[in-house]
Amino acid sequence: MRTVDIVTIQFSWVEEDPGPLAPHLLRGALGEHFRNDPLFHQHDESRVLYRYPLVQYRWHGGQAVVLGLGAGAQALVHFNWPGVELRVGNRLLHVRDAVCEFHRHSITLTDHLVRYRFMAPWLPFNQDLYQRYRGLDLATQARERDRLSVAGLLLALRGFGVEITGRLFAAFEMRSCHPCPYKGVQLLGFRGRLLTNLDLPNGFALGRAVSHGYGWIEREG
Repeated sequence: MRTVDIVTIQFSWVEEDPGPLAPHLLRGALGEHFRNDPLFHQHDESRVLYRYPLVQYRWHGGQAVVLGLGAGAQALVHFNWPGVELRVGNRLLHVRDAVCEFHRHSITLTDHLVRYRFMAPWLPFNQDLYQRYRGLDLATQARERDRLSVAGLLLALRGFGVEITGRLFAAFEMRSCHPCPYKGVQLLGFRGRLLTNLDLPNGFALGRAVSHGYGWIEREG
């Protein structure tokens, strides 16, 4: 079991609402503002940090959202946001309000399956793995999605210090799939539900590109 601090911040702007704001634009704006803090952009000088992102950027319910986990949560909650100037794409925006929600969640194995809905497409493949996946029959593709859901959960949990000592189960119920842009390439994204014997916090994300707004879940029921 591990108790994790979680902070979500929703921004509103002094200027006219910019409408749908791509998470990568918000990530770029805050990464530039906090250029000396690798929590916000996953770079240490010229070196990319290959780790689970503890600050993630999303667009949800018509508002820009930033989520922090662990050290990322502490960084977000202790910053004075109103008045911050951000270059978002080709617009200069000023933060009017930042609504901050803080909670703690104990991640544990459960004695029953819990169903979560992907609120943004899940990207389990890089391009090479996708080519291999395309060559599989439908039944084997389904097993591969289940396998990758287990692997994605373990990798994400390990990223902020959670080690699962019991047996982890996970399966994916696919609703649809479609290409999703990421860093100039198209990756395959899946919509659907995740079933697992883990008690996870709302907003938890797995797969590729989670700092760009992909692969996050909310509990159903």
